[in-house]
Amino acid sequence: MSRWSTVLSPASSSPPPLSSHSQRNTPGTPYPRIHDAIKHQNDHLNVDPDELFTRHTIVEVRTVQHRLRTDADAKQEELRLMVGERYRDLLQTSSSIISIAQSSRRVLEALDESKGAILAQAEPPLPQRRSDLGGVNDRHLHTLQILSAHIKLLLDAPEHLWRLIERKKYLPAAWLFLLAGVVYRALVRSDEHDEETWNNLGVDVLGEFPLIQRQWDTVSQFRSQIIHKATLSLREMISPEDACATLITLHLLDSRPLSDTLSALLGQRSKALQLNLSWRVDDETPAEYSTTTGLVMNGHAKLPSSNVSVRRHYTREVTQAIQRTLGTISQTVCSARRIFQDGGDNSSLIVHALQSIQSESLESSADPLPPTKTYQSTHTLLTNLTSSAHFQLLPPSLRSYRPYVDIDSSSAHLSQAQFVEKLQDWFQHSAGQWRASTKVWMSSIQSVREVWTLRSSIRRWVASSRLEEQEKSQISSMQDDLCHERILDIWRFELAHAGEAFKTQLGLTLSSISRQEQETRSETPLDILFRPTPAPILSQTLKVKPDTPFHKYQATLKGQLVGRTTQLDEVLSTLEQCARTIQQDFTHIMGVEIEADTAMVERLTRAYQPAAESTSAGIVHMLECIVVDVIDNSENSIHDIVFVAQLLDSLMVSSNFITQIGCGQSAMQSFKVKTAALHDRMIDRWRDCTITRIFRENKLHPPKHTTIATVPSGPSPPLFRSFLSLSAAIQQLGIVRHQPRWDTTIQSTLQSMITSWVDNEPQQLDEQYLQDLAFLLVVVDLFGSVWADLSQSLEERLKTHIYPTLAVNDLRRNATEYLARTQTLFSVLLPQASHGNSGNPPPDAGDKLSSFLLFGTPSSSQQYHSAIELAKPSSRFGLLLVGNMDLST
Repeated sequence: MSRWSTVLSPASSSPPPLSSHSQRNTPGTPYPRIHDAIKHQNDHLNVDPDELFTRHTIVEVRTVQHRLRTDADAKQEELRLMVGERYRDLLQTSSSIISIAQSSRRVLEALDESKGAILAQAEPPLPQRRSDLGGVNDRHLHTLQILSAHIKLLLDAPEHLWRLIERKKYLPAAWLFLLAGVVYRALVRSDEHDEETWNNLGVDVLGEFPLIQRQWDTVSQFRSQIIHKATLSLREMISPEDACATLITLHLLDSRPLSDTLSALLGQRSKALQLNLSWRVDDETPAEYSTTTGLVMNGHAKLPSSNVSVRRHYTREVTQAIQRTLGTISQTVCSARRIFQDGGDNSSLIVHALQSIQSESLESSADPLPPTKTYQSTHTLLTNLTSSAHFQLLPPSLRSYRPYVDIDSSSAHLSQAQFVEKLQDWFQHSAGQWRASTKVWMSSIQSVREVWTLRSSIRRWVASSRLEEQEKSQISSMQDDLCHERILDIWRFELAHAGEAFKTQLGLTLSSISRQEQETRSETPLDILFRPTPAPILSQTLKVKPDTPFHKYQATLKGQLVGRTTQLDEVLSTLEQCARTIQQDFTHIMGVEIEADTAMVERLTRAYQPAAESTSAGIVHMLECIVVDVIDNSENSIHDIVFVAQLLDSLMVSSNFITQIGCGQSAMQSFKVKTAALHDRMIDRWRDCTITRIFRENKLHPPKHTTIATVPSGPSPPLFRSFLSLSAAIQQLGIVRHQPRWDTTIQSTLQSMITSWVDNEPQQLDEQYLQDLAFLLVVVDLFGSVWADLSQSLEERLKTHIYPTLAVNDLRRNATEYLARTQTLFSVLLPQASHGNSGNPPPDAGDKLSSFLLFGTPSSSQQYHSAIELAKPSSRFGLLLVGNMDLST
């Protein structure tokens, strides 16, 4: 090779001697006059003086003498200037000279070592060739080298193609494939008129190298592989530049127009979207939780803590699934705009990349350089391949190869109107699919709080995305619609579940009351109300807060104080818990004051209110059926009537169900009015049953003549027991805790009993009956002018049937005295603020005893009749010695 002929021998490596003239004119030589003087001096000093005079004439000797003297003077002057003016430069130059000398010494040592190593090697054999045929052999060798570069590229192409495909560099792979095709066609070209063909150069390529055809058959199969892999890569989350390079690959290898490449992009992204939409909650739902079981009461009912964590896990999973799907849609839309949309005066990314491929040089282009991922050249491709030095032997036409792209053809252009239409159609279709799948995913969320948390997360994600404002607004609107529907479904489910639970629990409670009445006839609602509540017992195994049982115990005691029995609480809690949960949901979603959230809350309120009103109307209808059944069924006990009346009273007054359920004012007022009407019906039924029972249990007997000649001093025992029974019945009804509100009910019940008592006048009248009339008259007068008609009727009856021995004033005085003695026994029946109507002065505020005796203080001079004197003593009564017994024992 010619490369080895450049090695010089040691003799030729030393530089040739220079003449004095050339040395004097050499640029860059420091201090030339000193150098010349020293040179001439050395030249003449080396000459023998005898020889000088022998060889030269006297004139020439004088000339030499004069020159030497001039040089000596010049040297003295130069030395004088150096020592005086350039002393500092001389010092610096000396330091540099020393450093250069050291470096030169090391270089010389290295050269000596290299020279010794070269000389130690054996000399290569000289090429044996004939001088007359040397040019022909060189041309043939060069031809074989070019041929070997072609074949090398074709042989290495499969390996490089596989590596590029694995690295997902599809545009370089397509470029290499097209370059391999050009190389193959260059190898098999057989044009007789072309002097550059291999046959004209003396090489039969197909005959001598059959491997070329088989190798091309292997390489040609990569076209489908590259197209398939590049198409599948569009389903992945790749950058717009990578997607553009992949679409250019399809345009070059598959000859697809830009409109078809857009369709390919959108089609593959649709398949990627379908893969995200195929996620289901059931795929990751544990066995202990499923949507079929339902989360009672909006997820706030008695659920283990593990279920709460499971629900939160599902909410995160659903949120991530929605974000993945929206990410696919957003990435597709943004990538398509980045690739195909024109940027004002500039062309789109894919068109710019195609133009850069076809242009001769990027520097001459007026547009800015395209991204590196979309730009490719044969030089860059061959440089990155192995054996890149060997590929330098390829002809310039191959090293500068560029795939042909017809920029002016319709296949290389895409109308912006067509692009916008296709992209919008794909976005609308994908958004519809996303909405349908999200609706299914959100059906597993059973808590309004979690739905609202999901909505907030999605809105933040959409706001930070790169979608256009119109698209963001559409996605947010769809998400709001889905959350709106899901929240309404949750609330409707809670309302329906609360209604069913109320109906079931009410039926069970009425059945339990009937069963308890049959088993324990002596137990009354008061006994149930004041039944002691068991104290809480702490268990070490329960994972609850220590004060939780005591809070429940405290709530039970407070319920007893307001007349909230356990049975009544079990029935009402089904409705109140639902109303409380919905109210908490409203409070949660109204916690953040945002304009969009405020509009959403108002929309939810308007849509939810009809469902709440329908539920309240259904509760009223259910209560109407219960009331009709209790009234019409004669087998129902008084305890059933009392319980239903208490239930209606609680729903009407003390329960927060109707105030927190979310009804409108008109519906709320209608609920209270209808409940009050039902309550009045139950009170009427209770009044009839109570008065009938009292008259049945305290039936008047014909007067009996006794040997004790005493005048009755008060009402008869049946009448007194009737008052006591009525007082106990009112206490069992539970209205004593709301006396101001129940005055009308008490008065109407007492008035009905008095009227019924008077109407059942016995045929045979006696003094006891007159005492009863007088007592009733005193009681009626306590109510003032409200009962004026009944008072007048009783007074007329009393005057009509009065005996000559009995005066009306005496009867009234006795009845008033008796009322003063017994007022605390049936104080429930008497007006609490009507003590002034009795004719007695109001009690002294300082008298503690008088504050409890609102209807007068009994006279201490009144003779006390012992019960023993009123009864006939038995034969053994005297043996008891009652008067001699020590009661303290």
